[in-house]
Amino acid sequence: MTKKLLHLKKLKVAQNPPYDPLQAFVRENHIALEGRAEGPLSGLVFAAKDVFKILGSTFGNGHPKYLETNTPDDFTSSAIVKLLENGADLVGKTVCDELCYSISGENWHYGSPLNPHDTRRFTGGSSSGSAAATAGGLVDFALGSDCLGSVRVPASYNGVIGIRPSLARIANDGEASYCESMDVLGYVASEPDVFEKVSALLLGKDSEDFTLKTLVVATDAFDMLGAEEKEAVKPAIKTISKHFDEVIYQPLMTEGQSFETWADNFRYVQGYEVWESYGGWFRKNKPTVSEGPAIRLEFASTITINQYEKACRMKDKFTQYINKYLGRDVVVLMPTAPTVAPMRTDSEERINKVRQLSSQLLCVSPLTGIPQITLPLSQLDDVPFGLSLLAPFNSDAALVKVSMEILRD
Repeated sequence: MTKKLLHLKKLKVAQNPPYDPLQAFVRENHIALEGRAEGPLSGLVFAAKDVFKILGSTFGNGHPKYLETNTPDDFTSSAIVKLLENGADLVGKTVCDELCYSISGENWHYGSPLNPHDTRRFTGGSSSGSAAATAGGLVDFALGSDCLGSVRVPASYNGVIGIRPSLARIANDGEASYCESMDVLGYVASEPDVFEKVSALLLGKDSEDFTLKTLVVATDAFDMLGAEEKEAVKPAIKTISKHFDEVIYQPLMTEGQSFETWADNFRYVQGYEVWESYGGWFRKNKPTVSEGPAIRLEFASTITINQYEKACRMKDKFTQYINKYLGRDVVVLMPTAPTVAPMRTDSEERINKVRQLSSQLLCVSPLTGIPQITLPLSQLDDVPFGLSLLAPFNSDAALVKVSMEILRD
C-alpha cells in the first residue's frame, strides 16, 4: 500500500537537528542559521546538501569516514551566504549518496531518505535529502550538486522543479571536490514562485538575449521509454508545445552520434576526475563503501591519462555539436529519467537497466555544459515523472522564464 509523506510541517532554525520523518537531514554535523530579517527570500527556509562548507560545521560528503577525516569548514560557500543575506533561513544539511557516486538515493551509513510520494520507492540521488525535504514540505527549496543527474533525478522522482545550471553559472566554491569539469551547484523547489525568486538571485540575468522560440521533441530520447511512459507524457508534451512558435519532432543524436557513445565517454571523464579527488583519501583511509560506489571507484582508479585526454577531446566535439544544434533559440524536450522512481524491492537487473538508460539521458548536459531544468508535469502509477528542457549555454534565466510559464499553464 502506498504511503505518502507530503505536506509536512515546515522546519524552523533550531540548535538541534530536526527529527524528520523523511530521514532527509544529517545529525552528527547539523547546523542551522537565520537569514537577514528582510530580503526577497524573507520567510523562506532552505536546506543544503552535505557537500558544502558552512562555517561552524564540517561537511561529510555522504560518508562517516569522510566526516571523521575532514577538517572543520573554514568559510561558508558563497551561494549559501547569498541566500542568507537575502532573507532565507538555513534549517539544516541534507543526506546524500556515499561520496555522491550514485543516482539511487541510497546511503548505507546514514539511512536512505524516503520518497514522500511513495516511501516504497527510491528517492534518487545523490541530492536525495534535498529533494525529499523539499517535496515533503519541510523546506521551501534546497541546494544540491549535479554531475550525472544528482539534482535532476531526485527532482524527477520526487515531483519538484530542479535545475542543473550552465557550467560555472553559479559559483560552487566550498563544495566537496568531485568532478571539476562537469559538476555544478543546482537547486530544487516545489513552487514556481519560490523557484523564480531563488533563480533570480543565484542565476542573475543572462548576458545576452535568448528567444527560445523553437522546441525540438527529441524522438530518440523518448524512444527509450516504455509504452506506459510514452502514453503518460503525451499531455505534458502538448502543454509544453503551446509555449513555442515552432515544434519539431526529430532525433537529438544525428550525424553519427548516439546516447550510448556519449554516456560511455562521460564515464571516462567523470571517473578520472573523481579518482583525482578521492584516490589519495581512499587509499589512505580505506573506507567501507557499498557495492555500487565501490565498483565505480574501482573502475575510476584504472582510467589512464591517455584515456582521459581522448575522452576530453570527444567531450569538446560533443559541445561543438550541441552548440550548433541549439543555436540561440532551440529548446530540447526529453525525459529526465526513463521511468518513475523504481521500487526498492525491484530486481537488481531492473535497477541496473534503469541506471544505464538514465545515464544516457542525463549525460548530455554535463558533457556540453548547457542548462537543463526538470519539471513535474507527468505522473505514472500515482507518482511523479519529470520532463526536461535543455537550452543553449548560459540561457538559464530565459529557460527558467519559459519553464515557469509552462508550469503555470
